[in-house]
Amino acid sequence: MRAALVAALAVAATGSAIASGSVNFSVFSTLTGKRVLPHRIHWLGRTSLAPAKVREVDFAIDGRRVWVEHHAPYSFGYDANYLVTSWLRPGLHTFTVTAVATDGRRATVSSRARTVAPQPPPPALSGTWHRRRWSLTIDAVGWRFLDPSRRRGALIDVAYLSPGALEARGGIATRDHDPRENNLWCDEPFQPVRYHWSASGGRLTLVLVGPRRCGSQSRIWAGVWTR
Repeated sequence: MRAALVAALAVAATGSAIASGSVNFSVFSTLTGKRVLPHRIHWLGRTSLAPAKVREVDFAIDGRRVWVEHHAPYSFGYDANYLVTSWLRPGLHTFTVTAVATDGRRATVSSRARTVAPQPPPPALSGTWHRRRWSLTIDAVGWRFLDPSRRRGALIDVAYLSPGALEARGGIATRDHDPRENNLWCDEPFQPVRYHWSASGGRLTLVLVGPRRCGSQSRIWAGVWTR
């Protein structure tokens, strides 16, 4: 009983959890101690085990696994990318990191933090647009691209820098799946890409600004979209 109490106090104080077994190890979440999360934030899991002894590190939100990482650094999303909170309902959520050792032992740590409602896009951009075989739905969560013929898509975090200027900042991971489903164009880490935009008379025009990045992204994005 005393040992269990000491372990519980250690978790509360440090944000790390201790695994059971003859040789214990700990896991730590960088979200521990955060009360309100910003629109995007790096989320890392760290463990006292050597990387060779770690099978995987799982990231879960409200009990649902949303990312699995097999290599250090153990990051939610691609290395150097962010947890984007726009797809979460505003309010309290539980963020859990679980480290799984190669021998099957597990260590888990959870924390609670609040998310806030995302800012809506400029009114002229809101809604669904079409270009070639692609559809694009723009709302407060992000930009949702869909290719119905391949049943593949991408949910992209977009920042509005100034009137007529925006920046694509990376795929938004929302569930446990092949990460390429949320980022069709980039290898890790995602490099931000900037565009100029204008919308008038049911037409949206996107023009690439700066270097071409992310493979075929600009070939799909740049050009004229219609409602």
